[in-house]
Amino acid sequence: MDYKQTLIKMIDRFNLEAVEEFKDIELQIYADSRRIFKKNKDYDGMIGRLRKCKKNAQKLDPRSIKIPEDDKLTKELMTHFQRCIVIFSGLCDAYIQFETALRNKAEGTDDKVKYSDIKVIKDKLRTGKTTLNDQLNEVNIRYAEYNDMQRTEEEKEDLKGLNYMTYEDLMKGSDD
Repeated sequence: MDYKQTLIKMIDRFNLEAVEEFKDIELQIYADSRRIFKKNKDYDGMIGRLRKCKKNAQKLDPRSIKIPEDDKLTKELMTHFQRCIVIFSGLCDAYIQFETALRNKAEGTDDKVKYSDIKVIKDKLRTGKTTLNDQLNEVNIRYAEYNDMQRTEEEKEDLKGLNYMTYEDLMKGSDD
């Protein structure tokens, strides 16, 4: 498999194994947080799922892909993707910190956790989510363009030696 397809598959894996799972966890956390400091909530289960998400993201190493120096487009996509993984990992850590603080407060094992501490962590979550969403949007836009260009190149290769009409050809014909 060439390096372009490897990067595309890696981004797909990130979206499926990390981001989609994270969204499910995040929804569950928000659903459970209606009553803060619930003693019967499975904090450890959520923390474990968050760690697994982070691990799935960190297993992906775009730097392992050997990209030719002259392929600037692929290098840009890889750089944005790497940044996305780092931000995602940081956000997972913030959610782990949040769930740990809530668990400790619910169990009464850490009397030092105050509402102001929870507020600071929630601010960190809000900032991390905004940053991640911005970076995910950037990666998704670049990925869509990149993937479309890949398909176009493959289609041209498949049609090699055949005459085919381009969009420009169609537009020239409509003016006549």
